[in-house]
Amino acid sequence: MKKIKTLYKIFTITIIIVVCANYSLVHYMNKNDLKLEAYGRLPYLKFTQKGTDSNLIQTSVTTKLSRVAENTKFVFKNKYKDKEVRNMVLENYFKNSIVLNNKTQSELNDFFKSQGYIVNNMTVDEVVFVNESDRYSYKANRYFLGVYDNNVTIYKTDKNADITSYKLFNSNVYDAKGKQLKYDFEAVDKGELQYIKIDDLTEKDGLVDDLLRGRKYSKDIDDSKDAVDAEANEYEKGEFKTAEKAFDYARGLLKS
Repeated sequence: MKKIKTLYKIFTITIIIVVCANYSLVHYMNKNDLKLEAYGRLPYLKFTQKGTDSNLIQTSVTTKLSRVAENTKFVFKNKYKDKEVRNMVLENYFKNSIVLNNKTQSELNDFFKSQGYIVNNMTVDEVVFVNESDRYSYKANRYFLGVYDNNVTIYKTDKNADITSYKLFNSNVYDAKGKQLKYDFEAVDKGELQYIKIDDLTEKDGLVDDLLRGRKYSKDIDDSKDAVDAEANEYEKGEFKTAEKAFDYARGLLKS
């Protein structure tokens, strides 16, 4: 008998809580002239003002992030066969940018398609992009070719092999008299710029995939054991100790 009384008390309290919550919600909606309705195909509800079709309310509850928010963090990872590195160039560029705001996962994938990145994970706070490669990672403090904003680009790795800086490949390095200038990775290019679009290289067998996925097909070897072939190894792997060699390599690809 005592157990039954306890159950009645619990049941009564539950009913009171439900009634009070319902009253509070109805009172709030009436006071603010709101109505509760289903929104789109996604499984969530939203409050809207009565008699208007515009989305004037921000109060909503959703099960997953559908679009990029204003303060969303972006992480770009390159996953090679032997190592995973960060692309800090893209992370720094989009850190304070509004270009990706309000984009869906599908729109993000289309946006970065030319650079080989797809969305791997998407939450309210962070979107992680991954570039999957069947090649080996580039060594620390090296230069190599890749793609940035649909242009052929020279990248540089830091001491951790993360990608930290870049320069768009400009094939025009001649002065007004036609003399070839010394290539400078740090300097800002001037004059007539001749950038090379990735779309211009689609007819070259395997080149586009090399730029997107990486050129390095073999693991590192000890260059000191064969100093004569050290430079040849740089060109074979597509990674260079100097920016000048990376530039010459890019020019060679254009002639092939």
